[in-house]
Amino acid sequence: MKNTQNIASLIAKLEYEVGRECYNPNSYDGYTGIEGLGYRYPVKVYQDENMRTYRGSITSISPSEIHTMKYVFGSNHLFIGKGIYNILNELEKRYGLDFDKMEEELDKSEE
Repeated sequence: MKNTQNIASLIAKLEYEVGRECYNPNSYDGYTGIEGLGYRYPVKVYQDENMRTYRGSITSISPSEIHTMKYVFGSNHLFIGKGIYNILNELEKRYGLDFDKMEEELDKSEE
């Protein structure tokens, strides 16, 4: 699978879906009295010679930046961009898919 702009954008969208599923059951909101907190886990991306942190959607990302996307927790780093790329690549091989072509067709249908 080639890492194209379509693939980079798809990976950024999929990462947001993963990142927003974080939950801390030990948090407590004293104002509302609610225990537990769901939140978007921040993702770091090396862009323009800087490590940037996103707490929302990644609005712009290039194919070369995908492999720098990571979650940092303690001294551990999970390279989520590489992980999603590998999953998409495996799905393409296993099921004969072409995500780049599918994204192009989706873009054309939305015009």
